[in-house]
Amino acid sequence: MAEPKVSFPWLGYVVLVIVLAAAGGGGYYALTQTVYKPHPAPNILVVQEGDNVTVNYVGIFGSGIDQGKVFDTSLLSVARDNSTWPKALSFAFRGASGYTPLHAHVGTQSYGSYTSLITGFWKAMVGLQGNQTTTTVIPPAQGYGFSDPSKIFVYPLVQTLPMLYTYTPTGFSSAYPGVTARPSIFVDPHWGWNDTVLSVNSTAVVLEYTPTVGEHISPLGWTDVVTGVSNTQGAQGTITYTNQLSPQDVGQVQGTDWQNSNQQFFLTSVNSAAGTYTLNFNSEVTGNTLIFEITVVNILPPAA
Repeated sequence: MAEPKVSFPWLGYVVLVIVLAAAGGGGYYALTQTVYKPHPAPNILVVQEGDNVTVNYVGIFGSGIDQGKVFDTSLLSVARDNSTWPKALSFAFRGASGYTPLHAHVGTQSYGSYTSLITGFWKAMVGLQGNQTTTTVIPPAQGYGFSDPSKIFVYPLVQTLPMLYTYTPTGFSSAYPGVTARPSIFVDPHWGWNDTVLSVNSTAVVLEYTPTVGEHISPLGWTDVVTGVSNTQGAQGTITYTNQLSPQDVGQVQGTDWQNSNQQFFLTSVNSAAGTYTLNFNSEVTGNTLIFEITVVNILPPAA
């Protein structure tokens, strides 16, 4: 007797589902290995020591009489904007064509047309990406160095000077170009008062300063008042004058001293109680903390 066939029609479906599931699982695994596999981060170019870069910057004093004011920039928009970006005494506008990104070498020395920078500046650029901006504070040791104390002078507000001077003919012509050495009266080109040539010979020109009491003069850029004159007519006498300066003038006065080889100075202090004022003949960036806002424009790694 034949045994009856036992049929499991659903078994094929179960096997099929298992096969498909296995296939699907394998497919999912493949997807996770291809589509969703983590990719390594791309190599991002950053500034390194030895690179050449183009860079925009704004330089601001972090200390001194012009603290918070711009002393230099590569950006024309900043150079023209005195409201948002007030300017230091030493700031000099270079004209519209004078403001372009700076070509700089990241390191201690220049490289062709790429100039070297102060230490604190180029070190602040290391690690920056293109178009990335940083703000850095640079102390004098990593900037332009410390002030030379021999270039800082304290003067009394009330000063005196001799009235009588003797020059050689050549020395007179050098001191007063365009003035003929002969007995005459002329306006002193530095003090602004009258000078009198008393006598002239082949070896000497004798000159006397002849201001009047109450006369206002401006030998260094601010107002002084003549407060005393000893009228000598050939005998040595003195002139007393008072500098009309106050503490509010600090940070407002920059000039050149014609008696000191036309060197530039800054008025850095007025002590009314002590009766003194101070002139600093160092450059303004020397001895001050500097703040730079730096934006790297292009990075040009050195050739391999």
